[in-house]
Amino acid sequence: MTRTIRKDLCCFQLLLAILLGLTQPVWAGSQIGSQEDPSVIRYKFLVIDDQPLLESHNLRRKVNQAVKRKEPVMRLDAPWETDKDQLNYTCILYDEEEKLFKMWYTLMRWQGNTSDGPRGVAYATSKDGLDWEKPVLGLIEVDGSRENNMVIGFKRNFTYTIIKDRSDIAARRYKMIFSTYAEEALWAGHHSSLNLAYSHDGLHWERPRHVNPVLRGISDDNCTLFYDEDRRKYVLTTRRVPNTPRDISQYESYDLVNWEDKGRVLVAGDELDPPELYNIYDMPVFRYEGFFLGMINPYYVHPFAPTYGAYHKPPDYPKGKVGQLEISLAYSRDGQKWHRPDDRSPVVPIGKPGDQDGGVIFPCENPIVRDGETWIYYTGNFISHTWWDWLSYDFSKGTRDLAVLMLARMPEDHWVSLDAGGDEGWVMTKPWGPPNEIFVNADAEGGSVEAELVTPYGEVIQGFSRADSISLRVDGTEQKLSWKGGRSPYDLSVEQYGGVCLKLYLTRAKLYSYTFTLPDPDGELARNKANARWLEVIKHRSDQWGVHSTEPATGVPPFSRHQYNPATGREDFGEQMKKSIRERSR
Repeated sequence: MTRTIRKDLCCFQLLLAILLGLTQPVWAGSQIGSQEDPSVIRYKFLVIDDQPLLESHNLRRKVNQAVKRKEPVMRLDAPWETDKDQLNYTCILYDEEEKLFKMWYTLMRWQGNTSDGPRGVAYATSKDGLDWEKPVLGLIEVDGSRENNMVIGFKRNFTYTIIKDRSDIAARRYKMIFSTYAEEALWAGHHSSLNLAYSHDGLHWERPRHVNPVLRGISDDNCTLFYDEDRRKYVLTTRRVPNTPRDISQYESYDLVNWEDKGRVLVAGDELDPPELYNIYDMPVFRYEGFFLGMINPYYVHPFAPTYGAYHKPPDYPKGKVGQLEISLAYSRDGQKWHRPDDRSPVVPIGKPGDQDGGVIFPCENPIVRDGETWIYYTGNFISHTWWDWLSYDFSKGTRDLAVLMLARMPEDHWVSLDAGGDEGWVMTKPWGPPNEIFVNADAEGGSVEAELVTPYGEVIQGFSRADSISLRVDGTEQKLSWKGGRSPYDLSVEQYGGVCLKLYLTRAKLYSYTFTLPDPDGELARNKANARWLEVIKHRSDQWGVHSTEPATGVPPFSRHQYNPATGREDFGEQMKKSIRERSR
């Protein structure tokens, strides 16, 4: 009987969490190595925003930096990669079916001009994401030979975004949105139109010429494609034309051909940005717990004379940021409304002048979650995004070593933390559960984290007070909260029906996330959790919003011909005919 009551309580708690927006959907993204007990359901809450929280005091929300790997993970070192080639745009994914990292990377070939040279796309694979192999594919002839790993030959310009689409059939499993243009298009004044390509293996690409281009003149170079599995939509983020200042716009489609313009979704240059920042260069998007996270690429230029700043070195160089690009954080809970934290610190900063990534860094698509960590691949270049720096380079050295592929790792949930210094701070969550167990991801080394449970009225629950709490004083991702009496919060399921609030006290500590668990022996809660966001987004739709629900629908007649129509108060044609026949037969 007790088990039945508690199971009903669990279902009620999940329903309440859905209504309050506290559930964390199970994303089907590139997550590797996740091992969990199937009889226990976990609900993790990050502190990126205030949605799961009721109140906080004397805590600072801080963006944290990923840990850079010192050595590059890939250079242009294949025999067919020449001294005139330079690493440019890169797209990386982890193929869960083949247990293989796959990378498409751009070679930009310098031709002695001050502008970008032609671009082609090459392919590489890796079993561990660190050591990359460049297979000889024999598909594209370059410099008189097919002994290379090219999948798309050099063109006047070429940018792209690639996904592996598990929602579609094997013959078009890989999708690409790309832009390219020839001299004739430039003469005609065309801007970057976007086109569709598909592939069964990611190497051989087909282009449906009867629909290309699928978007005309809306893109300024970089773009990112991802698939929202709950909304059953393809989502594209790109820079809008005109391209100054650069911002992030979003487009959505059910079929990759017909796109809906959702407008500008992220614009830089608010009161929290420095005056040099009013351009966002790019935003690769990926899913993490209950969020869509964007790796935005802020681009710093002269605050009121960007052209002058591009051609003339600042007198205080290298103190300023003019010409630099770094990687910062954006987030969204629905994949449509985007935000940036108030702390605009980069998650991946550029290196020092002279470092391989000391000029600019460009985020690759797409970050990959691996054993809790998030791997952020990026292209590092020691030349800034300015003409004065580019033109000062000695091109007799070649361009092969100008840029390399690098990696930064973000520890589990470390994107944003609530920080306390020497003066104690606290945070209280919205009511939940009661849960079976509570875990926190926190760094309390040199400090402490203490917990208590309170009712929604603010009353401390006996046996779960701060005085009864066993302090946490280490750094760890799975630190279980416990109290001296040894009771589980789940013991409160009946007497605190409707949920309890968790209150955490921090001193010289950082809180990254907290996790509630519930028993789930038959997997029902896991299924409900997986469906939570889908249930939020599915709705009845109508194209006739101006029509009252009581009015007859257009199209097929709303009533059979032998019925009386109450909406008009008249008999229909069939009844009129019967009446006429009866009258004639008299």
